[in-house]
Amino acid sequence: MPEPSIEAAVAAAEQDGLRFLLRVRLVVLAVVALWLVTNYAPRRLALGLLAVAAFALSGVAQYQLGRRWGRPVFWAGVFTVLEVALLVVVVLAPFTFPEDWPPQMQLRLVTAFYLFIYVAGTVLSYSPSLVVWTGVLTAVAWGVGHHVMLRLPGTVTVRGPLIDTPGLSPTGSLAMYLDPRFVSNAAWRTQTVLLLLLTLILAAAVIRSRNLLRRQVADHLARANLARYFSPNVVDVLASGGPTGTAARHQRVAVLFADVRGFTRISESIGAVRTMAFLQGFHERVTHVIFQHGGTLEKYIGDAVMATFGTPMSGPDDASRALRCAVTLAAETSRWSAERVADGEVPVEIGIGAHYGDAVVGSIGDGQRLDYLVIGDTVNVTSRLERLTREMDAQIVVTDELVTQVRAEGTAADGLLHRFTPRGEVRVAARDQPIRVWTAQRGQQGPL
Repeated sequence: MPEPSIEAAVAAAEQDGLRFLLRVRLVVLAVVALWLVTNYAPRRLALGLLAVAAFALSGVAQYQLGRRWGRPVFWAGVFTVLEVALLVVVVLAPFTFPEDWPPQMQLRLVTAFYLFIYVAGTVLSYSPSLVVWTGVLTAVAWGVGHHVMLRLPGTVTVRGPLIDTPGLSPTGSLAMYLDPRFVSNAAWRTQTVLLLLLTLILAAAVIRSRNLLRRQVADHLARANLARYFSPNVVDVLASGGPTGTAARHQRVAVLFADVRGFTRISESIGAVRTMAFLQGFHERVTHVIFQHGGTLEKYIGDAVMATFGTPMSGPDDASRALRCAVTLAAETSRWSAERVADGEVPVEIGIGAHYGDAVVGSIGDGQRLDYLVIGDTVNVTSRLERLTREMDAQIVVTDELVTQVRAEGTAADGLLHRFTPRGEVRVAARDQPIRVWTAQRGQQGPL
């Protein structure tokens, strides 16, 4: 699949993730502010609300810079440096402690959990690099803050776990731990390891999500490419059920053939290059009309096209959709022809044949290559009907079987039948039994 398209989808997911992260951050900060208002004294409340406002402004600023100047992950990473520094200062600085309380008491508070919440939030950014950058930066900043606390006057500490300190009794360990100036090296190491483990897990989760996104985008592009060769309804069946979903079977379908009249003469008069442009314009209009009516585009045959209705799965209005498609296609071609004449180009006329009956529908081929085909007498008859339009001087020729089925379906297409005239039985080449046909002359279709 085209790598730029996949990476563009990932970049868009990052942008959406950062926008979602901003929304979640603002909600979380609002909850924190509400918690501060309901649980803290005015002096502590003012400083807490100031910190909340700073984080909110930082989130909005980095998002807006990313939208305006691009590289949103870069700007998020830049602001992460400032935010981590602010967060560590808020957690460790004893702004709201009584003057006779030692600052080491800050490490006894649960505010260190904000570090983990901050790192966890980056998973919403959909950027593993931002997750790793934030986690490592937070661990480093927390280590710097811890060592600052260790160097404060009067700090009491030991290397390693306090309970395992040689020569220190359990009572002595407890007394040291209860000392308000005690700083635990073991606690800092545990917090650092947990921060890094959390970062690793979150980064792995984001990488896995991005890989899933890449696969989804690749599948979408593959499906779009497949739709260039198959109709959307066939692509849906192939994508969901594979070849087994289109195994060959007998079913009743409506078949439509459309062909440009006098194509040899047109191509001779306009040259090869303009002929290709002409065919492209014809195919685009035919394809649009067929898909608009839920049909399956079977194949282009030069200046002709074959479509089916009721494939790969039968529906309650297959014949009605085929009839409506035929009338719409005739009207669309008339409009296109008028546009061409106004532009000084040659006019366009088409003949359309439509029939309803049994056919073999499904994938046919070997294990390496399959073709999705509709074959049988119904297809052969429809092809002959399109040729009959020249002999009968009609734009559309349909069979009595199609008309009968349209009436049986009882849809709005039944109202189109007044445009058709019964022409009795006719014989078609390579078929013994005659068929009863109805025709619509040029100019009888009008708007739907």
